Amino acid sequence: MLQLTDVDVAALLEKTDVVGTVREVFLAHAAGRTVLPEESCLRWTNDEGEACRSLNMPGLVEIDGRRIAGTKVINASLGNPARGLARAGGLILLFDLTTARPVCALDAAHISAGRTAAVSVLATELLWAAPARAVAVVGAGALAEAHLELALRRWPSVRQVRLHDRVRERATDLAERLGDTHRTVAFDVTATAEQAVREADLVIPVTTTTSGYIPADWIAEGAVVVNVSLDDLTPEALSAADQVVVDDWSLVAADTTRILGRMHRAGDVLPPPRYRDPDTPAPGRPAVEVTAELCDLVDGSAEGRAAATDRIIVNPFGMSLHDVAVAGRIYQEFLT
Repeated sequence: MLQLTDVDVAALLEKTDVVGTVREVFLAHAAGRTVLPEESCLRWTNDEGEACRSLNMPGLVEIDGRRIAGTKVINASLGNPARGLARAGGLILLFDLTTARPVCALDAAHISAGRTAAVSVLATELLWAAPARAVAVVGAGALAEAHLELALRRWPSVRQVRLHDRVRERATDLAERLGDTHRTVAFDVTATAEQAVREADLVIPVTTTTSGYIPADWIAEGAVVVNVSLDDLTPEALSAADQVVVDDWSLVAADTTRILGRMHRAGDVLPPPRYRDPDTPAPGRPAVEVTAELCDLVDGSAEGRAAATDRIIVNPFGMSLHDVAVAGRIYQEFLT
């Protein structure tokens, strides 16, 4: 079995069109050329009292006229940053479609961050009222850097990035690193999350919080919010949005921990139109109506933004199909 390290993966990822790959996976998903099982999650508390978890996320997708199958195992401990370690890390395993044997193991960190950023960027481009000028990012870790590096390479429209992190030095360090490369962009480190979020065209929370803190009135008219992390948005912010879009409804319906999954289990979320039973009336008035999955927007079967002033929330739960597809393209690039 071939093993590709984080250095190998980072170099090969530079040669890969990750946003294009993500788009192709959504098209394949819409066309039924995917298999996306429920993820498996093991949680525990370590000897330091810190929350830890291990996710196993298998998937199969057909793109480029061939099928790619594999799984991502991604583990995390909330105490890792204080140890000088990334919060999360793991492996992606690719399988031979004939023998089912693992043929390649790839370090997952760069792929996971890259495909997460690519989904956010693609969703924003599908839903923004105009190319973003002011971007707010809450949290200044690896995901924040991956999002901003990709967005700033693609969007010359951006003139301001507002960063907030509860550890101010992390936000300052990230602003300085990015500022050295992107000299036409003003990087502002804010004292509060509210100062970052208000009046931003695009809001990207990438934190580890389990307590919602972004209310509806922080979100500007016409803004897109990509809720990458867990519970940054309050239930009121979700219910007040003009549109709520998810990457895959089955992941939301199966989830027991993230805010949208919890709200669905409480009966406060109406699924996208094609998952509704027309003969079953909605139980009262739901707090949140999911308007579409991202694959519906990519293939044109659902409309995107209805009005320039709409506040739109995208809540991607993370599809293993993207990790497997990006890993498959990296593997083929290595072989060639």
